[in-house]
Amino acid sequence: MYLTEQFAAFLADTDYDDLPEQVVKEAKERIMDTLGAAIAGSVNWEYAAQLREACRELGTGDCGVIGGENCYPAAHAAMVNATYAHSVELDDGHKNAGCHAGAVVVPTALTMAQSLGKSGRELITAVALGYEVTYRIASHVNPAQINKGFHPSSNCGAYGAAAVAGKLMGLSREQLACALGQAGMLASGTMEATKSGQRAKCVQVGNAAYNGILAASLAQTGMEGCLTALEGPNGLFSTQSENVDVEDVCRGLSEVYTIGDTYNKMYPSCRHAQPGIEAALDLGVENGIDPDNVAAIHIGTHKVAYELTGIIKEPKNSGEAKFSLAYGSAVALREHGFGVANLMEQSYTNPETLKLADRVTCEIDPDVQALFPQKRGAKVRIELKDGTVYEKELYDLKGSPNNPVSTEELKRKFMSNAKAAMPEERAERLLVLLAELEQFERVDALVELLG
Repeated sequence: MYLTEQFAAFLADTDYDDLPEQVVKEAKERIMDTLGAAIAGSVNWEYAAQLREACRELGTGDCGVIGGENCYPAAHAAMVNATYAHSVELDDGHKNAGCHAGAVVVPTALTMAQSLGKSGRELITAVALGYEVTYRIASHVNPAQINKGFHPSSNCGAYGAAAVAGKLMGLSREQLACALGQAGMLASGTMEATKSGQRAKCVQVGNAAYNGILAASLAQTGMEGCLTALEGPNGLFSTQSENVDVEDVCRGLSEVYTIGDTYNKMYPSCRHAQPGIEAALDLGVENGIDPDNVAAIHIGTHKVAYELTGIIKEPKNSGEAKFSLAYGSAVALREHGFGVANLMEQSYTNPETLKLADRVTCEIDPDVQALFPQKRGAKVRIELKDGTVYEKELYDLKGSPNNPVSTEELKRKFMSNAKAAMPEERAERLLVLLAELEQFERVDALVELLG
């Protein structure tokens, strides 16, 4: 069987009762964390209103978007919410996959569950399966896919969205295989958006949700898909990666779940910048460093991190602020934290922060590079004006599988993200619904609270 057919069999044959208890728990946490990131994006991303307006011009329906009305077709509603989820770089990810599955999978699942009148259990199942498809594909094509200039979240994410939509639509094995094949034909997105158009990069992730629903809808009508979309001579693996072990992609499928390998982002920045940011934060807090006494900050990282985040010292907008290791580490050192507020103009134009960021030197460190991609970290050295030197090497970020955060910490992150968009009581009610999600016959109440 082709890989699309193997994934299709897995999707068709797996239901809620087949999921291990730990996978159910992790899927519920992924839903909570992703929706929190999307809520933050709905009020902090500068193009939120423009995206809603553009999607309204394309048609009407009865699906809702975060902070908006129930007036969108399903594919457009999922696109809006997925874009929000990725817009402030607080969405989860997988180090080996190099992609953000949650930003695509969760909004697609929630929208389709609302549209089709599905239960909380069906939503949870779709999310768990969507993560599995996305991670297994993306982890086998990266980091080569990124090095070739393709954006994993928008390309591999389309397969995950198609899996989610197809599962909730109740497609047959044959239709699911065609949906995944169609997703391969529709997937798109490049890493150039990290250099030009950073603020709109997240639309690529929203487009993955749209394309996944479109792919499943086409398959439902009986349209064939490209069954060799992954391993074919001109498929994803050949064109966007190198030396993929095709036999390994679906090995252990339904027995071993990868959703537990997800990391949580605790800072609104590119994941590759975060080891340097967190190390600077830790050094500042642990040693009581006065930023005014800092002479220089040296950050050694790996090549991908340097190319994505090591160039910009003086952000001109929120997109550049998310992709500036120098700025992020300066903020962390000055403020003992780095949050959504630091993506706002009053923060990234602060002269004291920029003065400190100018003292940051980023470079590719051969030791850090040698460990990549198995480990993704940074070496930070802070030199004070009196000659004192503080150093830290960090690989296991807070929120990573090797340094996990608790469910309670994720709840606090959710509340922090939600506070700018809604009253505290409403956010707390959302948390209650999310905790009890498997008990609900429909998800309408959840969607209503998000609107």
